[in-house]
Amino acid sequence: MTIEYELSRLCSGEKYVKIKSPTWSDVLFFLERLESSSGGVYIRIIDPSEFGPERLSVEGENGFYLVTLLEYDESGGDVRSIWDDTSSSKENIIILGNYWPKRQLTKDFDHVTRIFKEFFDTGNVSTDVLN
Repeated sequence: MTIEYELSRLCSGEKYVKIKSPTWSDVLFFLERLESSSGGVYIRIIDPSEFGPERLSVEGENGFYLVTLLEYDESGGDVRSIWDDTSSSKENIIILGNYWPKRQLTKDFDHVTRIFKEFFDTGNVSTDVLN
């Protein structure tokens, strides 16, 4: 089964860009633009199943990245994200005007890229990565 995606990006100082049926190279290019800027990259499944993942997002600013996966089940929508159970930090970090718990963010952009690769290849992200 082939999954059809739509990829979009909105980074600081740029116009909104959207690509239907992106290649992995397109995704990497969008992510690289975000790494050197602030803003967001979003990939969504076109015509998703009634239940399951629909959209993976990363928003970043000042080297911090918030990764979220929107998915649906019988009870409605749910958002999964990175969550560091080992961190006791109560610090909040601002990303694009919103405050987020530091333990919900990553500074490891390679990790962000691996998450996007898993979603691009499978249409999902394992729960041990995003919970």
